[in-house]
Amino acid sequence: MNHAENVRPSDLCVRFARILDSTPSVINGVCTATRSRTNIRPTVLGRAAESFMFVPQAYSFENMDKKGRALCLGETVLLEEEVNPFMSRLRECGIKVTALHNHWIFEKPRLMYMHFQSIDEPLEFARKVRNANKVLTDLKVGGSNHGYSPKSDRAKEICNRFNQILGGMETFEDGVCMVMDSRLNIISRIMGIRSRSFLTLPQMFNFESFTPDGKALCSGETVILQEEINPFISKLRESNIKVTGFHNHWLFEDPRLMYIHFVKIDNPIRFAKDVRDALDVLTDRIVK
Repeated sequence: MNHAENVRPSDLCVRFARILDSTPSVINGVCTATRSRTNIRPTVLGRAAESFMFVPQAYSFENMDKKGRALCLGETVLLEEEVNPFMSRLRECGIKVTALHNHWIFEKPRLMYMHFQSIDEPLEFARKVRNANKVLTDLKVGGSNHGYSPKSDRAKEICNRFNQILGGMETFEDGVCMVMDSRLNIISRIMGIRSRSFLTLPQMFNFESFTPDGKALCSGETVILQEEINPFISKLRESNIKVTGFHNHWLFEDPRLMYIHFVKIDNPIRFAKDVRDALDVLTDRIVK
């Protein structure tokens, strides 16, 4: 399950990301642009939750057809008051809104997540989304360090072990450990187009707000097939991991894809081992 490739983004990918004020990368061969809404500084279960896991903006486009159009996907975190203005902007330019929901519980301020898709010229899609983003506030909302040390050498060492248990690509920055992978055994189509985007096939696990007692805010997300949901939930609950949401992110996809989010304040290594046990119930066969 490869996540990232050491491939330089194309000029088109760089332009796509620049329009969206985000960072370009190539994941699973797909142009992906990401950024965090750093003006939103939430807490989850009383701990600072300021990583990409909680305040993401992500966009991608797949291979283009002969007309220069591609399957374009997007996701953004929103404050409650931003939901309908943002949704209206997307609809005014013909972008399909595919899901609106929470990903977490016990968070402050209340966070919502909107997912959207379109078959469009990538740069045109980016411009439309940039216009929609103009309704989002750039004022600072929330914020507190809650006594954790982002430069903890111990947390950095634990991040490496966390990654060894869960697999994937590891990053550690400003006290946030993130491990990312993709379920590439799932051969998915959205609106009839093959999708290998990380937005379609994500597995993300992280910990942040690490405190001297050895505990941190640990969280995870994975794409999941319908028949896997309840066995996976049972394994998470055996370890008292809180399931905070499961739902669709996209429309007109085949097979039907669901996404499950979960969180716990725990020792990161214990959390990683418990999640690894739960992941073992997910199939590794090719699913079309």
